[in-house]
Amino acid sequence: MGYLGYVRMAVVLLAMTMTLDALAQASPSEIIDQARARARHIEEIKQVLSDPDQNVRLAAFEAMVTSDDPLMRELALDAGLASTDRVLRGLALRHAVLGLAQLTITLAVDDSAPKPVQERTRDHLEKSGNSYVAPIDPKGSDLTNGAFHSGNAKYRGNVSGLVVTFSYPYYTGELHLQDDNSLAGVVYYNHGSTNYQFKASAPLR
Repeated sequence: MGYLGYVRMAVVLLAMTMTLDALAQASPSEIIDQARARARHIEEIKQVLSDPDQNVRLAAFEAMVTSDDPLMRELALDAGLASTDRVLRGLALRHAVLGLAQLTITLAVDDSAPKPVQERTRDHLEKSGNSYVAPIDPKGSDLTNGAFHSGNAKYRGNVSGLVVTFSYPYYTGELHLQDDNSLAGVVYYNHGSTNYQFKASAPLR
């Protein structure tokens, strides 16, 4: 990390100390001045997350996403998910998924499945609906390796790179981060000797 990188990191940390409480105690003109200053800092932060040095980008993201300031966290996640840096994007995906209480997955017939599976899956969707909720327990999430679970060992998942996988009772899935920052992939439902295959999608934000 070069000198400019450290300077930009200092700007990020300074921006995170500015709170809305401070704005509430100021006069109208002071509020305007502080709001403009905050806007300048936000613009600086966006530039930091696009810095040519990957170490700078990752350090800035970590500082922002762990901030107590909700705005900083949202900026970090939005910029990280939209980044062309796959490492940063994967890190943002990990924080986004493990910050959710659940993944709400929309199911549809997977046209790539064998015809009998498609027919069986279509009947299942008509009877049971097209939504599956995969709960995520914050206490069972590990940001260091992307692992998560809900309740017990039977509910397990992982975020690795740009891919989310999970294995819950009856349901398993593999979802990939898309260009629109949603998840899409395949979910399988196995009940006894009967199996179903779904095309799946889930929002992140």
